Amino acid sequence: MESYLNQNFDVKAKHSSEEVLEKWRNLCSVVKNPKRRFRFTANLSKRYEAAAMRRTNQEKLKIAVLVSKAAFQFISDVAPSDYTVPEEVKAAG
Repeated sequence: MESYLNQNFDVKAKHSSEEVLEKWRNLCSVVKNPKRRFRFTANLSKRYEAAAMRRTNQEKLKIAVLVSKAAFQFISDVAPSDYTVPEEVKAAG
């Protein structure tokens, strides 16, 4: 049985790819006690949720950094004494 699994599924003891784990889990979908059978294997749905949460947190952090950089640049570059209204804008009203 072990040689059959090694030939057809390439399931390693640790750090197997998610596609291989998904394929193996789908093959063994009808088992007597799935909670006990899969307790030491990776929970793929939780892994996908964690990856999605990590991506959203990275995006939020990136946005926050960009906003703070823009605000700091605006505050430091546009001081009341530094900015003069161009003549074109004064003429336009």
